[in-house]
This record gives sequence, structure tokens and C-alpha cells, in this order.
Amino acid sequence: MFYQNVCEPLLLNVRRYPDKTALVFGQERYTYEQLGRWVDRIAAGLFRLGIRPGDKVAYLFPNCCELVALYYAIQKLGAVAVPLNFRLIPREVGFLTQNSDAVALVFAGEFAEKVLGIRETLAQVKHFICAGTHPDFPCTLESLAQEAGEELPVFQQEQALSRIQFTGGSTGVPKGVMRTHAADLTELMGELMYSGLGASADEVVLIQCPLEHHGGHSWFTAVLASGSTLVICDAFSPERILRQIQRERVTYMLLLPPSTYLHLCEYPGLKDYDVSSVRMVQSSAGCTTPEVILRIGEAFPNADIYYGWGQTESGLGTTLVLTREMARTNDPRIRSVGRPMPFVEMRIVDEQWNDLPPGQAGEAVIRSPAGMSGYYNQPEQTEKVLRADGWLRTGDMMTVDRDGYYYLLSRVKNMIKSGGENVFTQEVEMVIQEHPSVAECIVIGVADARFGEAVMAIVQLRPGRTLTLEELQEHCKASLSSYKKPRYLAFVDKFDRDDAGKLRRQDLCRKYQAQYKAAVKAQRQSDNNKKSI
Repeated sequence: MFYQNVCEPLLLNVRRYPDKTALVFGQERYTYEQLGRWVDRIAAGLFRLGIRPGDKVAYLFPNCCELVALYYAIQKLGAVAVPLNFRLIPREVGFLTQNSDAVALVFAGEFAEKVLGIRETLAQVKHFICAGTHPDFPCTLESLAQEAGEELPVFQQEQALSRIQFTGGSTGVPKGVMRTHAADLTELMGELMYSGLGASADEVVLIQCPLEHHGGHSWFTAVLASGSTLVICDAFSPERILRQIQRERVTYMLLLPPSTYLHLCEYPGLKDYDVSSVRMVQSSAGCTTPEVILRIGEAFPNADIYYGWGQTESGLGTTLVLTREMARTNDPRIRSVGRPMPFVEMRIVDEQWNDLPPGQAGEAVIRSPAGMSGYYNQPEQTEKVLRADGWLRTGDMMTVDRDGYYYLLSRVKNMIKSGGENVFTQEVEMVIQEHPSVAECIVIGVADARFGEAVMAIVQLRPGRTLTLEELQEHCKASLSSYKKPRYLAFVDKFDRDDAGKLRRQDLCRKYQAQYKAAVKAQRQSDNNKKSI
């Protein structure tokens, strides 16, 4: 590979486009030359502290320019970036910092009290670096970047560890996905090829999803590798996003989850802004219905709509361009997650790794030079999913059609066994999502005296709408076999989401599964009592 460090594409653009705007965040603006100098100085400052190649540096920031500069400084030095979700509670921050063996923790000033509460438990952390002033943390990111020293050479070793990206915290002990420079560089190239960003350095890309998450990280590095301008949003605000689109002439936009686009489309002041510059909107992590596609197309008439699937472990995944024609004709491919991206191989296999024919459900496995090298300090977990030949178990049940389009059915662990039949949650969710009263939904399996396990739909209604179980079953009848229809229905005012924009289903699963399990147990006990009389 030409590059051996993920910071090299950025440094190339610092030389090529020194006066071009690289970062925009609110009123802050940095040219590529300014960003390059900032990166150089932070890297030199970290080196003066004693941080060396291979050392882990954890950081805790909301979306901001400091996160971007710090990440590239860590890479240039050859240290290992450990991005942390800034929404984590102190105990979780401490756990992940310890489990990554981080020797430094860098954090935004607003999180100083959070870090102060766990500092004594982090014996291996030698350096606590605060962005901003705080009496208990004299070492600041600003002081590291102020002193101009000798510029460090770029660390160059493509197989060295670049990043530990934690994932899976909602379903058990978080796993630290190990990503090398080579893997992240391959992912960069794949992103540039499929999105078209690499064809021009004139794009302006607005990102609203968290930059510390794998998806946000993947996009901001792709933007700066292409020499384009990155517009950072720190939270979802329709007015602020539309104002930035108009002011910066945004051409690409990444918002999560898909429902966020609907909130933007429904904003009363949308027509007051010029959004004609937007040529691509990207989304993932949820169902995209014909209605959503048409609404986005109406709001952003010059934009193509990109959708996809991927994992932190796989790096790259699948992608699909959703057209208005596909929405109007209800093209079956709308329900797919697309075809594999560049540098990606995918298969559908059974439990013995035998390949399955088109249309037959099995687990999707993926192989790519963009994939992880394993879970940090978790060899047993690594062995469960990653084979020696590079094939990775995704944990997702899918089918593939004869044209190579993949269809996500369910997480393996979320598959429902109802009356001896397999029910795939994603399939049912996509049908329910098309009901006009449904804003969003989750489908789970709950205990049932007759079927052993039955389908339950948990629904967030659209404002002013109502829905009964009978109405929902009638809606499902046209698209689903009878055994797949929901037999139970519950409502929530609003679903919680994780940083990837995905609905948090685990707490709801535990609540309703325990409730219905207890009800079935009570029913059986009552039946036994009647028989004994």
C-alpha cells in the first residue's frame, strides 16, 4: 500500500490545499494548513510527555474540532487512538480506559468532573489532559499545542494498531475492536470509491452523527482524505443544519438515524432555506421505507440517497442507492441493504459454514482487508467470530438474491422461534414500518403458552394516530405469512437510541420477555391446579 499511516492522506492535502477550509464547527474555521500545524504540535506535545508508538491514548469529546486534531496527532505519533462515547457514565469511562491499557486520557473541559471522580481508580493512566482549564488538571491540550518544537516524522507501519474502537456495550461486556492502519486505509479507499468523494476535492460534507463512533470516524477521515471541507454538527437541530447547508453550500450530508431526515423534512421553515447544493444524503442503521425515500427526495430534490450496512468489525459493508423510482414502484431492493462495497467479499452460510443458495436464510460472513484484527485482550471472543482465513461472522441473519443484493433479516440472537417456525425480526419490522400510523417499531419474541414464543410489536405511533392489534395484523396479512404476524402489541412514547442511531432493544426485550414468561408460568400453574381438582 502506498500509505502506511492513516494520517498521511490528510498531510498530503495540507501540502496540496494549504489555504482551503478543512474544518467548520459553528464559528470556528480551520484551513488545511492550520489543521496540519495543530496536529503537528499536539503530536510533539504528546511525545514530550513520553507517549510513544504503541501507547494507547483514550479520549472523551463531543463532536468538535479538537477531536479531529487529536486523532490525527495520535496517528502521526504512532500511538493508538481509543475513542470513548462521551455519554458514558464515569464507571463506564473508567472500565474502558482500563481495559484498553490507556496511558493517557484526554477529555473536554465539560467532562473534567466526570474524570475527576474516577481518576484514583486509573492507576495505569500517567497523563490526564484537559481541553480547557481546570484546577485539578494542570496539563491541558492547549499547552501541549502551544509550544513549537521539532516536527516529528510520521510513524510508518501499516500493520501496526491504529485504533481500538469499543462496540457491543448494549449487549454485554464491550469489545475493543482492533483496527490497523492498513485496515483503516482500506476502509478509506472503499468509502471514497463508493461515495464518489474521491473524485473531487470540492465537496462540502456535513456530519451530525458522533465522530467518536465508527461510522462518524469513517466519514470524517474520508472527507479529509479527499481534500474536501468537513462541517461538524454537535447535535441535531433542524434550523442549525439547514442554515449550515445554505451558508456552506453543503453537497454531502450524513445524519443518523433515518428518522432524523424525516424530522428535517417536517421542519416548518424548510422552504426558507436553499438546499439545492445537496447531492447526496447518507443514512443507515434502520428501516428505510418508500415514504421516507420520497419525503427525502422531495426535500432535497437534487440528492441521491445512499443506504448501507456495516460493522465496526468489518470496516466496510454493503451499500445501495435508493431512487425515487424504486420508492414509487415499491422495488423489492428497497428492503435490501445493497451489494458489497469495494474490497469486500460476502457469503451466506449455515452453522457448519456451508454456502447457502440465493433466497435461503443464514448468517452473513464477510472478508475484507478493511476488517478488524481481533478484539483487544479478548482472544476467546475473537476466536468465536474471526477465522484464520479472514472470514468474519457478522451475527446477522441475511439472504442474498441472484443479483447479489443482501437482505437483513435479524440478528442471530434476535431470531424468534414461533410454533417451530423461524421468524426474522427485521422482516416483520419493515412491514410494520409501512403502516401509516407507525413512526418506528421493534419486534421481539415473548413467551406464549400456545406457540412457545410469539411475535410482539413495540410501536411508537405518529402524532395523532391510533392502532389496534387487529388493524396491525390485517396490515401484515398482505406481506407476511400468518405465523409471522404480531400476536401482542405495546406502545412507547419514544424509543431510546445508541450513538449509532440504532434503537435500544435490550431493555425492552428484558422487560416484556420477563413479563410474558411470568404470565405463561402463571397460566400453566393455574391449568395444573384445575386438572388436580
